[in-house]
Amino acid sequence: MDDPIERARVLSAAVDFDLYSVKPWLLARMRLLAGHSETVADAERMIAWAWQIFRHYEQAKPAQAFSALERRIVVLGCLFADIGKTGPANADTAGQALIAEMFGVEGVRNEQQSVAEFLATYFPADAGVRVQRFEALGLDAKLTMRAFWNLHSAWTFAIAEAGAVPAEVVAAAATHHLLDNINPGAIVGTDRRFRCASGENASFDRAEKLIILLDKYDALRRRGQRSHERAIAWLRDRVHDSREFHTDEELSTLIGDLDTVLRSQA
Repeated sequence: MDDPIERARVLSAAVDFDLYSVKPWLLARMRLLAGHSETVADAERMIAWAWQIFRHYEQAKPAQAFSALERRIVVLGCLFADIGKTGPANADTAGQALIAEMFGVEGVRNEQQSVAEFLATYFPADAGVRVQRFEALGLDAKLTMRAFWNLHSAWTFAIAEAGAVPAEVVAAAATHHLLDNINPGAIVGTDRRFRCASGENASFDRAEKLIILLDKYDALRRRGQRSHERAIAWLRDRVHDSREFHTDEELSTLIGDLDTVLRSQA
């Protein structure tokens, strides 16, 4: 299937979710993202790995198997996590395309350069126009690229919430960079309970942690060109160095599961 929306529909159906129940404009954003970046393909790969983790638990740890709710959260969380890479919820079609094209540029080494500098380097033919379009979205072209990239989690939260993504998935999708201390709207409290409508999903726990690890593992392997062993070592070091998560045994266990399940495919 060449249609990214149809492929996403099949992935959603596997966790009993009708993708066409979300707002049509959200699907349009997903299609736009697929046209300008590898983001949707990345999500498909992450979801395939997630199912391997689910099966591993069913076979090796049946007492700890992922529930139907957890599977839905992980699959849909992976699918919608980066929808914010199409820009703010109020961005028009041209604004969405601008932001999606910016996120489609990979291998940017200087994350402290300004957005204006980035646009001049990667879009020299019309950089000035792009700066104007960027600032028309209410954004500052003096932002560093790191600050710009970090905005997408909050945009994901707003888009998913307005776009009729299931409540139990919205916070999970928006907190996929919590390990990087990105907590949009402080929706995860100090007790790790969600401070927003989240359906049956009351807390940041195993499902959300798996989304984080799958997202980072995929980035390390594809964009970072790391081997499986180096990617797993990076994840272990990242958790070890985290002030909030360095004692989180669940994260460490999930990294071990990723290592076990994906090592043979490396």
